Amino acid sequence: MGGGCEHHGTFPKAPRLAWTRDRTDHLVYKSQVDDISSLKPELYPTLLAHHESTPIMNRRCLATFVAFAAHFLAVTCQAHVPHDIIYSLDVSPTFQNDGLVFASSTQFGEAHLMSSTFGETFSESHAGMQQTLVTGHTFSPNFSTDGIVYMVTHQGYYKSVDRGRNWEKQKDFADEQVLSICFANDETSIYVLTRNGLHRIGSDGLQSVDGYPHQNDVSPSDVTFGKLQRVGNRLFVHQVFYETPKRKNGMDLVDYRTGTVHVLDTDRGEWDSVGDLFASKVITDFDVSADGHTALIALKDGTVHRSVDQCQTWTQVFSRKDDFVCKLKMSPDFGDDQTIACGTAKGFVFLSQNGGDDWTVRSNGLSRWVHHVNILINQIAFSPNYRNDKTIFLGKTTGVYKTTDSGKFWRHINVWNPKWGYFVYPAPGEPSRDVFAATYNGGIYRSHDNGMTWSSANIGITSAFANGMELSPNYEVDKTIFVLDIATGLYRSADAGRSWSHVVQADTAKVIGKPVLYRKMGVSPDFADDGLIFLFSVPRRILGVPEKHVWSFNDKTNKLSQLSIGKSNNYINRFAFTPRGSKQKLVFAATAQGIFRSQDAGESWTQVSPIGSQKLFVSPDFDEDGLVYSMDAGGRLHRSIDEGQTFEPTKLGLDGKYIDNLTFSPRYADDQTLFASTFGEGVFRSQDAGRTWSHFGLRGKWLYSGPAFSSGDGDDSVFFAPTVDGIYRSTDDGRSWNNVLRTIQRLPKVPLLMLRDPNGKEIPLTFGTPEEMKRYDAYDAEVGDVIFARTPNLYQKIKSPHAYLASYYKFRANPGYAVEIHFYGTGVEYKCVQSADLGIVDIELDGKPQGQFDLYSERDRFDVTGYERQNLKQDYHVLRIVATGEKNQESSGTAMTFNAANITND
Repeated sequence: MGGGCEHHGTFPKAPRLAWTRDRTDHLVYKSQVDDISSLKPELYPTLLAHHESTPIMNRRCLATFVAFAAHFLAVTCQAHVPHDIIYSLDVSPTFQNDGLVFASSTQFGEAHLMSSTFGETFSESHAGMQQTLVTGHTFSPNFSTDGIVYMVTHQGYYKSVDRGRNWEKQKDFADEQVLSICFANDETSIYVLTRNGLHRIGSDGLQSVDGYPHQNDVSPSDVTFGKLQRVGNRLFVHQVFYETPKRKNGMDLVDYRTGTVHVLDTDRGEWDSVGDLFASKVITDFDVSADGHTALIALKDGTVHRSVDQCQTWTQVFSRKDDFVCKLKMSPDFGDDQTIACGTAKGFVFLSQNGGDDWTVRSNGLSRWVHHVNILINQIAFSPNYRNDKTIFLGKTTGVYKTTDSGKFWRHINVWNPKWGYFVYPAPGEPSRDVFAATYNGGIYRSHDNGMTWSSANIGITSAFANGMELSPNYEVDKTIFVLDIATGLYRSADAGRSWSHVVQADTAKVIGKPVLYRKMGVSPDFADDGLIFLFSVPRRILGVPEKHVWSFNDKTNKLSQLSIGKSNNYINRFAFTPRGSKQKLVFAATAQGIFRSQDAGESWTQVSPIGSQKLFVSPDFDEDGLVYSMDAGGRLHRSIDEGQTFEPTKLGLDGKYIDNLTFSPRYADDQTLFASTFGEGVFRSQDAGRTWSHFGLRGKWLYSGPAFSSGDGDDSVFFAPTVDGIYRSTDDGRSWNNVLRTIQRLPKVPLLMLRDPNGKEIPLTFGTPEEMKRYDAYDAEVGDVIFARTPNLYQKIKSPHAYLASYYKFRANPGYAVEIHFYGTGVEYKCVQSADLGIVDIELDGKPQGQFDLYSERDRFDVTGYERQNLKQDYHVLRIVATGEKNQESSGTAMTFNAANITND
């Protein structure tokens, strides 16, 4: 941790916080009148997630709350960018009726997400937006009737009048970072906090608020984040300024320069502070009760202070050593229930139910840990109906968590829709009706009826997330598909996805002698003749690691050759080729250092443009028109009409739109048809080579790769689109679209399943986390040993080419231990492995017994359905596989297994 400010002034004598246990076996801090100097609770171990298994951000990441954006902007796509940090998390005031939750995070760029399922599942909410990082939402006081919500971003602010379904950017501060918005007393005007000051916007227009207390030792551009909160005629303004972060083992060590809270009397127009006590302190967060009587302030020195007389006097009520509270929140019914939740930089959650006098550790389930940044908790949001539903949401650097029992147990919520499609490929040739798709954490799927129904194709392949998928250009003959797994490399299926084999000859890690991440793949259009595949890999934990590696692999000779494209730290974003049968036989590379061109199958490369390129698109009629488009990091297009030798900027009639992808019709030479995928506005089509455009649907959907044509090349009016919300299909030439991927597979990986002991305590399913955390001074033996409890030989992950994801879990658990699958949907199927040392398990669904299943088999049996239930109410459900300690008399043991769970969600 970076150092905090020195202690100045005198604090009231503070209560000592000592460890005890309550009847539910929670660790509890109990108040005792004494000083706190001897207390040494440092931090608890949250679970190390396999953070390298998530893809690199594919466009510039705007400055984030951790203030390391400048670094990432300077090396777009050249570092492993934190990808699960939750930057905003806000719950609708009508949550109990509409289940509405907004969130934002980063994955291939900035994403704004919305849930209408009480925070159980999220979908994208980009309609009308530009691509920018969202950092907060403010609901109208009359939201139940007017549906108005404001959204603040790093490039202005937006307004929605239909509960977040569509957004309109506001003209004021359009190019500035807006930090926070709150409504004024009249409930129609708004206060807007920007880096440059405080403003009020109402019927009389925009006015700056006089006397705004700027910091003397910092410039407005240094403001990292801010928060507005109004109670009656008092407007509280919180601003935080970060130092430039240092780094330890690839982790950004964020430290505060200053953190202040000032109070505006909106009637008199006068400013005040929250007390001289905090004048030289760094305020990390604050909250004020709805009646204005109680206020809380968290300091960087690890203490929390409470005032019960409208900020006149303060009492210290909480303290941490070598840690500090970075977020705190009172419940919406604080006046009655006296509940406070606080989250610390090191990942703890504490709860007080008596106004701050006593505190209980509430961190069961928060076992995921990554070392992107040293401030782990970013958001806390109570349900407005907390009195009845006991629901709290938590935003961390590892995603969103939800509790429905006041923090006794937290569930990880996957804000990234598991249906998220990265790639979709209809198989070429008539009368083929095969379609293949790759998803985020759901693996590979195939359809044999042109996308109407789908099944998983994950047996024997380790790729829950594929960084690349391509069909062989000779698929009609060889039925070959290639998939690039981010962690283990290249896989091949030679039977249309029914089985997979690892192409070990293309293992680049063996050549460079260190673990790598496989980032990009390109298959030569003349693969049937030359067998060429291009690969790009980087060492693991690549923040700050300069070397990157480009390879060509010859599938005919099994020769793996290292290539040189630009400087050694160049990041390759895409390979592109001239069409199959082209006379030119050129290879292009879109890179952070510009565009490169090869005329000799990649043996040598010439830089043809110094402008960084994210993607390249080569015309199917290349031999005639020499046309190549490049998309830069800002979504702007550049065009070459001389076979990729020179590039010039072009707007292509799409001025002002952020272009994600450009897709040529397979018959471009005849129909001159182009498709442009944009951010926030959907897909556009041009039928005159880009001179004019018409909307092609999917407004608000973001496509990682562009729309794909059925095997009929569009003649049958069937198109596919991979979106954050799933695989969409149109059968009427884009006039309507349907999400056709109904069933998704939960694979044997964290955090898609969890193990809990008979008392409900989570048992983390990751090895080596305590040791890893100690490298980052992120482990506390006292608290960590409780939360990170593990039993030797309790479980193992077994590799098998016959299993989904080429692996499955075996649990040698005592009776009462349970594997849990939490899901939102209408159906579930439990897939297991049977073997000679397995026992009998109880099956429970939503707390109700469903019978037993005997896992014993004389020989190993894979892809076994242990339980299935369909036609459930579309809602949140829990499937539990519970160890009984019972077994078949022929079995040698009582263990249980988990391989996958197929979740249906209409």
